[in-house]
Amino acid sequence: MQLIPYLKTTFGLTDDLLEHLEQVAVTKRYLKKDIILDAAHYSRKVFFIEQGLVRMFYYKSGKAITHYFFSEQTFAAGTESVFYHKKSMYGIEALEPSIITLIPFDAIAELASHSIAMNKLIQTILLQALIGFSARLQSLQFETAQERYQKLTEQHPDILLRAPLGDIASYLGISQQTLSVIRSQR
Repeated sequence: MQLIPYLKTTFGLTDDLLEHLEQVAVTKRYLKKDIILDAAHYSRKVFFIEQGLVRMFYYKSGKAITHYFFSEQTFAAGTESVFYHKKSMYGIEALEPSIITLIPFDAIAELASHSIAMNKLIQTILLQALIGFSARLQSLQFETAQERYQKLTEQHPDILLRAPLGDIASYLGISQQTLSVIRSQR
């Protein structure tokens, strides 16, 4: 679903707000493996995934580690950049051909200064990030690799069909070999 219809149905934004966002938003097409946002860079944009699958990643010892996956009708952002004007340690990469709308956060913040609906949009973006990061931390701290894989199969089976196994393994915090063993036991 495109950004403007999504915002209208989900958040009930007025036509004036939608028109302003439509004027400042830019929709881009990305190919598989395109870097949408480099890790350790600064970006004040919010990314709305209209079509496709992307991953948020960071580098550890020179290796790209998958932090989170985002698919259709979700927002992604380097929260440190968007909300705190700092470089984000996370990058974003397209895992398949994707259509993404980039919205300048400054435009969202300006509209939010006099719109409760826009504030609800900001809350949603923040809550999605908080819930995702919290669930990820809880999973890595308290679940076994098998439990993390099982949860992924139950909650996001599409990711298993759409994302490369190496990215899934790094998301689960295991090696690709361990992932192969877990999958063979099912």
